[in-house]
Amino acid sequence: MRRAIGTAILSICFATASLAADEPYIAAGKRMAEANCANCHNIAPGGAFKLYPPSFQAIAIYMDPDVIRMKVMYPDHAVIMPQFHTFMFVENLDNIVGYIQSLDK
Repeated sequence: MRRAIGTAILSICFATASLAADEPYIAAGKRMAEANCANCHNIAPGGAFKLYPPSFQAIAIYMDPDVIRMKVMYPDHAVIMPQFHTFMFVENLDNIVGYIQSLDK
């Protein structure tokens, strides 16, 4: 029993440390989203679930991170969304996806 409790405590500590290490990337992703996505998408935590365009909260809950990456870089609605694949760096994409995923917590 003590071993299980100790393992649980260690897991929580490592998860917290991992989240803390990701915070600068999540903050950078939020800034990118504010600059590039907020005109159309609701990017705030707890954003209303709507179909078009979906809130980042809905995206976080219902989409796999790899699907999010593809939809950002090569959107289905190419006429409406910016063509990010022409100018976005992988690091920026990872930051935005990290921010979106942080909303699922």
